[in-house]
Amino acid sequence: MSWPNKKSFLPLSNRRPQRDLTIRVSQIRAFERMPEHQQRDMHQLSLRKLLVHAYATTPYYKKRFDDAGFDPSQARTDCPLPLPPLTRNKLRSEGHNQLSNAFLPSDLRLYTTGTSNAPVKFQCDLNGLKNKMALNHQLNSWAGFQMGDPVMALWGAHTYLTMEPDWRLRLDKKSSLHRIPSSNGIINEEILERFRIRYEKTRPRVLFGYSTVLVAFALYLQAHGLRHRPKSVIATAEALSPENRKIVETAFGCSIYLQNSSRDIGMVAAECSKHEGLHYHPWGSYVTFDPIGDTPQGPAYRLFITDLLNYGQPLVHYDAGDCVILDNQRCSCGSWFPLVRSFLDSAASSYAFADGRLQPGHRLSFAVKDDFRALLNVEFIQKSRNHLHLRYRVRKHETAVDGELDSVRETIDAMMGEHMQWTMEKLADIPSERSGKLSVCLLEVNTPNDRNAKQSLGYHQPF
Repeated sequence: MSWPNKKSFLPLSNRRPQRDLTIRVSQIRAFERMPEHQQRDMHQLSLRKLLVHAYATTPYYKKRFDDAGFDPSQARTDCPLPLPPLTRNKLRSEGHNQLSNAFLPSDLRLYTTGTSNAPVKFQCDLNGLKNKMALNHQLNSWAGFQMGDPVMALWGAHTYLTMEPDWRLRLDKKSSLHRIPSSNGIINEEILERFRIRYEKTRPRVLFGYSTVLVAFALYLQAHGLRHRPKSVIATAEALSPENRKIVETAFGCSIYLQNSSRDIGMVAAECSKHEGLHYHPWGSYVTFDPIGDTPQGPAYRLFITDLLNYGQPLVHYDAGDCVILDNQRCSCGSWFPLVRSFLDSAASSYAFADGRLQPGHRLSFAVKDDFRALLNVEFIQKSRNHLHLRYRVRKHETAVDGELDSVRETIDAMMGEHMQWTMEKLADIPSERSGKLSVCLLEVNTPNDRNAKQSLGYHQPF
């Protein structure tokens, strides 16, 4: 952290909700300096503490543990939890039974997942949010990103901050991260030029954003020239092929660091300086891997996460839909932290305009993520430049879907700035990606800039 921030900003921030942020970060760093056996012991204690709390204070987990004959006080981190996975459908339908009765409603903050076409609402206690913020800072520091560093965020930062339900945390995130937000809606030459002007004017030390937008920006700067080079680049939310990784690192002249985060769990994994995979930090989560078969990249596993920081609505053995390729060897950094070599297919592709403009599929997810009651989930398929095919599922016994479908079409038309040609298809089930995730937007049309669009958007490429 820079000297001015230590001496001026943080003393002022001590009056705000995360005034003890530096203490929490120091605790994580102290954990990282411990001998391995102490880290493993603390990890097991953290797991048992969370599970005992979940059993004692939530009706859902009491029944779930009793049905499985599972004693949470005997949980071991070297053994998988003998429990059925918690799916997003279960989180959506039974979330009210998963809330801990140890907290008042005023002690919790409501969130909605922002990267799925089947949105899920969940809650987190304030102390858990502070710990997640501290872990976020520490994982950022692995990439050389310290509190107070100016950062340019190319991933709809305005939207992200707006979704934070506590205004004090919104202010704190915006101030402490020193972000220079840049919206990443439709990506075209005009938008990329705005990015370039702001980038060269502000000269951020860290460039942070969706993988797809970072690649598009890197390609643009390669074509138009750049003067400033950041200290590091951090990519999240989407897949990044080795080819696209090389494009970003060559353009900016520095390493790119991958991170794994979600609205429901938070940031849980990041690359270290060795770039041999993503480490899942045991201070914040307990992860297990269920084998699901072989792939050309190696054996694949379903990833299950137990959130060790959220006591307000515990997420135990949670299936967020990620499938991964593991590395059987330790990272050369020496850490024992679980290491994921790569993720299988991304869950979001893109929408491509005929004139070369790009629309990341995640933006369609953000646009329609709220207030589904009759619809269970949706998927967009681009058939031609102005033709979108909407596939959808309906909840059982629901018939009043026309209004929600109309709302989806109107929302996307407004986002695209034109009236699209729509076709509709009701399905009993929407096939998942190879990873097990539901896609958001699939591209079935060739555009004049199709090759570059797919390249810059990381189209269906693994990490």
